Amino acid sequence: MNHGSGSLRRALLVLAAVFAYLGVAFSQHPASAAISNASELIRQDRLAEARKILETLVTGVREPPAEAYYHLAVCDAREGRREVADKSLDLALTRDPDYLPALHLKAYIQFSAGRYEQALDWARKYLEQRPDGGETRKISGLARFMLGDRVGAERDLKRAASLLSRDFDAHYYLGRAYFERSKLTLALESFRLAIEFDPSSVKARNHLRQALEGLTRFEEAKDAYRDAIDLERQGTARSEWPYYNLGALLLTEGAAAQAVTLLEQALERNPTSLQTRTKLGTAYSAAARLEDATEQFREVILADPANADAHYQLGRLLMKLGQEDEARSHLMLFERLREP
Repeated sequence: MNHGSGSLRRALLVLAAVFAYLGVAFSQHPASAAISNASELIRQDRLAEARKILETLVTGVREPPAEAYYHLAVCDAREGRREVADKSLDLALTRDPDYLPALHLKAYIQFSAGRYEQALDWARKYLEQRPDGGETRKISGLARFMLGDRVGAERDLKRAASLLSRDFDAHYYLGRAYFERSKLTLALESFRLAIEFDPSSVKARNHLRQALEGLTRFEEAKDAYRDAIDLERQGTARSEWPYYNLGALLLTEGAAAQAVTLLEQALERNPTSLQTRTKLGTAYSAAARLEDATEQFREVILADPANADAHYQLGRLLMKLGQEDEARSHLMLFERLREP
């Protein structure tokens, strides 16, 4: 009797375990299938359909898995709703703090919103678990670059470039980090690789010229700036920088008239650039167009009254034009602004 009772108890326990396992399996299967379907719809850019499946899942299951909230965040991020996506990622990470896709997307969203410190923090959490995550390593490097940490940016972007061998951004920003640390030969190599991956990039070609110029390879630099100008004219995105840089280089070589033409085109592309106005004023002065130079420096001072260099340049020009009283006032302002 006791033996039979014990056998029955054991059998019931086994059955209970089996049913418990089957219950879990059956309850989890619909969630897995739903997430799989939603993921495929997202891949096809059918975001509204994917969202409907995922919202049904997270409201209909007692403890929705992290993957469900992550895929909802992907839908929101793809549609430009970063703040909503961020909240879904918080829910995903509440369920699984080490869920790598959510950590990566967190870093990406923070970076895209210009919150570079937070992006770096989330990227670091990801990289602690997966140091060879190329995309997240790139975000870490870009965030460090934007925060002014050129040493850290160089380290992370160098690693990212090795992991993502044909990634334009990794090579381009690695080149920028090298350039700003005066590693011009390495910068040149990185910019050339970036151009190989995106031949239409004006900014990569422009920085390539700056590296050539820094290496005093002026003729190559001028040819490269002209290539960038040709690309800019063919494209839809307007950029003043190839015009500005070629104009500035020609100005240092004494070709003031050519510099003026290029700097005027640069200013046409970005009329708010005080840097271009200042350089154009200098070029006008070198070309003996003193009235035009005066006008440019007045515009700079109007936009930036504390611009010491503009006051100095305007004061010198006014002296040449015989307007001594106004010239002295600008030169006095220059002295005051220059004081520590």
